[in-house]
Amino acid sequence: MIVDDEVDICTLVTRQLNSIGIQAEYALSIKEALLKTNFNSYDLYIIDLNLTDGSGFTLVQKLKELQSRSRIIMISAYDSESKKALKNGADLFVAKPLSKQIIQDALHAVNFV
Repeated sequence: MIVDDEVDICTLVTRQLNSIGIQAEYALSIKEALLKTNFNSYDLYIIDLNLTDGSGFTLVQKLKELQSRSRIIMISAYDSESKKALKNGADLFVAKPLSKQIIQDALHAVNFV
C-alpha cells in the first residue's frame, strides 16, 4: 500500500508496482490507510512522512503494532528525516522526488523483489 496525500505519486507508484506484478493500492491519509488495514494485510507500505492528517511516523508505529512483519519504506522530500525514519520503525528511507529506478532500487533494498 502506498500512503501519500499526493494522488500523482500514489498513481505513479501503484502503476509501477502493478507493472512488475505486485498488486498495489493506495490511501491518501492515515485514516484511510488504517481503515484499509482492517480489511487487508499488506506486505509492503510506502509511506510519506507528511500527510494531511498527521505524521507518517504515527502510521508507522501503528502498523508495527498491527502488522509487524510488513516492510515499510518511508518517503519524504526532507532528507534530514532519514535517521529518524529508521529509528522509528521504517526499513528504508527514500528521498523524493521518486523515479522508476529509485522505486525499483528501494524494493530490492528491502528484499521485496
